Amino acid sequence: MSDQAKWRSEVDRAILATLAELAASLVVVGSGGEDLTHAIARATEGGKRVRSTMLIASHHAHSGPHHHAAVRLAAAVELFHGAALLHDDVLDDSDTRRGAPSAHRAIEALHKERGWQGDAEAFGRAGAILAGDLALMASARALQTAASRLPEESRERVIRLFLAMSDLVTAGQYLDMRTATQPLDDLPQQEGDIRATMRAKTASYTCEGPLALGAAVAGASDAEIAAIREIGISLGIAFQLRDDVLGLVGTAATGKPSGDDVREGKRTLVLFLAWTLGTEAQRGAIRRAVGVRDASAADVRGAIKAIAATGAIDAVELEIATTTARARSALAGLGLVPPYARILDGIAVDVAARDR
Repeated sequence: MSDQAKWRSEVDRAILATLAELAASLVVVGSGGEDLTHAIARATEGGKRVRSTMLIASHHAHSGPHHHAAVRLAAAVELFHGAALLHDDVLDDSDTRRGAPSAHRAIEALHKERGWQGDAEAFGRAGAILAGDLALMASARALQTAASRLPEESRERVIRLFLAMSDLVTAGQYLDMRTATQPLDDLPQQEGDIRATMRAKTASYTCEGPLALGAAVAGASDAEIAAIREIGISLGIAFQLRDDVLGLVGTAATGKPSGDDVREGKRTLVLFLAWTLGTEAQRGAIRRAVGVRDASAADVRGAIKAIAATGAIDAVELEIATTTARARSALAGLGLVPPYARILDGIAVDVAARDR
């Protein structure tokens, strides 16, 4: 078994252990608590465990001696990710997650199946929000367990980094929503907000946080943590840019079916470039579908064709390539423990390529 497969198995067990602790504290609630813990379990199962693998690899790459603490901290990050997914699906009104009904739809269906009173849709949304809140509490529980196994100096640094990461993700989610509510004609003034959203909402907990937390668990210096954080920011932005491209030209197999981000009206660097580089006719095609929930399939295809014709996708592909290359070069210059440095480099390649 490879190191990465072993780590994924250990993180899975740590997540289950944390959820068991959570379930034990909810016994008095009975089946109501089970509805919520089931939703959290589904939100945190599966996936490639990129964040947790990155954290543990960073820990070993910095010669860390606290493997078990790193695993539990990685579980905390994955539980935080699960909470974000539960809340995101409510905010985006998403019907599915990883090929299955999203939590708010599953809880809505439970309401209908059992013939309960009231608005089933509102009940589903509220249940999923509460499940997300509980997932955050489970994440804090795993964080506390991890921190308790560390020397005092490392403990304080880890907690501080985790909290800063949590703050950024939450504010980044709001900025993403706020930007998307503004008129398309405001797009030329939105590049700063779009880049700030990528930095806060995605890069902070996809790559920056895991890399920095792994180094902090290892007892790395402030300078070493700062260096790996900068690499994580670049990789996290490359990750989001790839996600944005897949949101236009992806398939169901990539988890980002083509056109998903068009009807949602998501403000991305691809859209910013297409709008600012495009002709009046191309902007017209974009306007007919972007942010229009009931846009026809033909209008969505027309918008995607127009966006591609502006050269925006090619420009973003170039930024992904240059950003990733810069991050990999910086990573190679850190002098990390070779076997784990190679794992991190491989993750960097995967993050940027991601089922193109």
